[in-house]
Formats: sequence, structure tokens, C-alpha cells
Amino acid sequence: MRTNVQRNVRIAACSSLLLLSALGAAGQGTFQNLDFEDTTITAVLVNPFSGYYAYVATVPGWTWSPLGNAVGTLDTVSFNNVALDSPAVTLHGTDSPYAPALAGNYSILLQGGSQLFPTQYVGGAWISQTGQIPGNAQSLIYFGGGLQVSFNGQSLSPIALDRTPTYTKWGVDISPYAGQTGELRFAVPRLGGSMLDEIQFSSSAVPEPSVLSLSVLGFALVLATTRWANLTRQPTPGVRLVAYLALLARRGCAGRSSGAR
Repeated sequence: MRTNVQRNVRIAACSSLLLLSALGAAGQGTFQNLDFEDTTITAVLVNPFSGYYAYVATVPGWTWSPLGNAVGTLDTVSFNNVALDSPAVTLHGTDSPYAPALAGNYSILLQGGSQLFPTQYVGGAWISQTGQIPGNAQSLIYFGGGLQVSFNGQSLSPIALDRTPTYTKWGVDISPYAGQTGELRFAVPRLGGSMLDEIQFSSSAVPEPSVLSLSVLGFALVLATTRWANLTRQPTPGVRLVAYLALLARRGCAGRSSGAR
């Protein structure tokens, strides 16, 4: 009798877990890999004489611009590396020397390019995914810095919900687009830069922004852009740049570094 009871309890528990997993997946609509944990990292031998390897990573479900990485492939991004002056989209782990992951094992870094990169080739950097927003979604939540967020080309207005030593938690009112299918895009302009992670849809509404919070957000974006511009005026990065990059990474932003090849 005890064996049958234990078996029934295990079956019920497993069924509940499967149901909760299914509900969690359905809660994200048809979007996938919103925390960037689904990836395959590959080491590529770049210089057989020196034995230098570069690492690249897949980002399933997402498209991005600009394409390309340290080894010249178009379907992967550089891993644990950053660009010196050009715009770039890169994946970073918890052990990244430039921009450690904000949550989980991996986060995305968007770099908009520095002043030293020709302006006619600079359109910033972005990453996007096309999918259906859950029908009961009221808000879009993510971790990162000052990002430009849009859905189907319509600009959204992020609100800072919480700040930690390593990132800011943002919320966006997504309720007007609940149930719709379209492109969700996160972008940074030229001279901009930001980390991105833990994207999720929530059935809870985001509080309406006050005039004060909008002013603070605007000031923060201007300050970040100005400090980024001042940083990228220096043609030769040094110790000060590395220290500043570490500071930006803790705040959910990142700058250029001499680590790119």
C-alpha cells in the first residue's frame, strides 16, 4: 500500500512540475532564449604560430547588427571579448574580464562604436527577435542599462524599477501589444553601450512614470552618452580605460577595450 501511495505522489508531483513548466513557457509567448542561456561556445584557432584562440558563441532565436566577430563568421558573436572602436554585439559569461554576466551564466553586450570609427559606417548596434507577445502580458521586464526598446518599430518607454550594484531592472508597458506578433528590438546608438539580460513578460502592470522619474531617466541617458563620448576620444586605451570599463560593466554599460582582436 505504501509503495502505491508513494508512486501516486511521485506521479502527481511530476505532473505538477510539467504543468508549471508548460505554463512558464507559454508565459513568454513564442519568444525564446530571452535570458541568453541557450548558446554553444566554440574555440577557433586564429594564429597557429602563437597558439591564439578566439571564442565565438551562438545566440539562438535572435538576429543582430552589426554581423561579424573576431574570426569573421556571420552566424555567431564573439564571446568574452569587446570591440575597440567599431559597433559590436558580443556575449559574455560570468568570467568575462570586460563585462561579466548580469544574471545566470550569460549576458549580451551592445556597443555602438566610438568616435574613432567612421560615422558613415556607424548605425549603432541592436539585437532583435520576432515572436508573439503573450495575450495576458502587461509589462516587459529586463536587466541592463540605457537601451532603446521598440516593438514593431514603435518606441517603448522603459522605467527604472530597481537598481543593484551590477545592473538596473527596467519595466516597459507592453499591454497595448499583448497578443500581437512582431519584432522586439533592443538597441544602442553610436557612442552608446549597454548590457542586456533576463528579458521576460509579466502579467503585472508597470507603474506610470512620474515627471521626476522621466527627468532622472533623461539625465541618466545624457550622462551615460557624454561619459561614453569622453571615453572614446582617447585613441590609445590604457589602465584608466580598463578601470572605467569595469565601472560601466557594474552599472550595466560597457565601453571599448584593447581586448578585441
